[in-house]
Amino acid sequence: MTSARILYLDDEAPLVFIVKRMLERLGHEVAGFTTAEAALAAFSAAPETFHLVLTDMSMPGMNGIDFAKSVLSVKPDARVVVVSGYVDTRDRELAKAAGVHDCIGKPNTLNEMRDMVASLLPDL
Repeated sequence: MTSARILYLDDEAPLVFIVKRMLERLGHEVAGFTTAEAALAAFSAAPETFHLVLTDMSMPGMNGIDFAKSVLSVKPDARVVVVSGYVDTRDRELAKAAGVHDCIGKPNTLNEMRDMVASLLPDL
C-alpha cells in the first residue's frame, strides 16, 4: 500500500496526537484536528488532496455525522468514515443515510490501524 493523505478529527487532543503518530508511522500523511471548524476549513481549501476523512462521532458543537455531511457537500465522492468508541445500529443507519462510507469502532493498535486503512483504501 502506498501513502495516503488522511484528515483525522477528534475533540480529544491526546487521541489526535496518538492516532496521527500511528498513521504517520504507517507511512501516511495526516492532518489532525480537534475542532470540526478547523478540519472543515482545511478540507474545503484542498478537498482533492485527501484520500480519507476519519471523524469521531461524539464531539461538542458538530457531531461526526454533521461533519461528514459538510465534507460531502464540498466533495460528494469523499471517503468519510465515522469512528467511535461505541457504534450502535442507529449510528450506522444515520451514517449511511448521510453518505458516510462506514461507521466503525476506534482501532486501538498499530496493526488495527494498518488493517483499517488498507480496507478503506484498497486502491492505494
